Amino acid sequence: MNHTARSESICIRNARSSDEAAVLDICLRTADRGLDGTHCYSDPRLPGFVWALPYLRICPENAFVITCDDVVMGYCVAASDTVFYENRLEAEWWPMLLVELQNFSATTAQDANVLNYIRKAPRTPQEITASYPAHLHINLLPALQKGGYGAKLIRHQLQSLRHAGACGVHLGIDPRNEAVVGFYSKFGFAEIDRTPSIIMGKSLV
Repeated sequence: MNHTARSESICIRNARSSDEAAVLDICLRTADRGLDGTHCYSDPRLPGFVWALPYLRICPENAFVITCDDVVMGYCVAASDTVFYENRLEAEWWPMLLVELQNFSATTAQDANVLNYIRKAPRTPQEITASYPAHLHINLLPALQKGGYGAKLIRHQLQSLRHAGACGVHLGIDPRNEAVVGFYSKFGFAEIDRTPSIIMGKSLV
């Protein structure tokens, strides 16, 4: 379906359970350094299982979608407390996924990467969470990647994280996608680490 964005038809709202399929699809269609990653995964749910869906389940208060004519075209998900979020992932989400995927066999390198991530998910270093306890992810389909819609969604999320009491927020960028660093710099994010992902942080106080 082709959607041409019109400002009067754009809405940012909290994600609902009925949005889960759309969020999984958007995560897949932006999974290859912001481009369509459909060819990368034999199970289209895999990237969203890690980097999108758990936020809707664990942190729904910080899960937002942007719609055009009531069709979900992007999302920004976050955890105001990364340590708490990762504890929940370890206790509940990763074990559930391992059961869900117990009969799944990886057929692509990206499949294998996701399975390995689920089995041994890294924890965010304490030196990052101490100053930047929140973190976020944002993805928009191409129709909304211009026109300032990503900026509106980011600002909406940052305000939500401030209201939640987070003193700072961080995000990770694939080093192959370094071109987007400038976008986040406009909101006051600055590079704080390379893990090798580019980690950018912003104070919220």
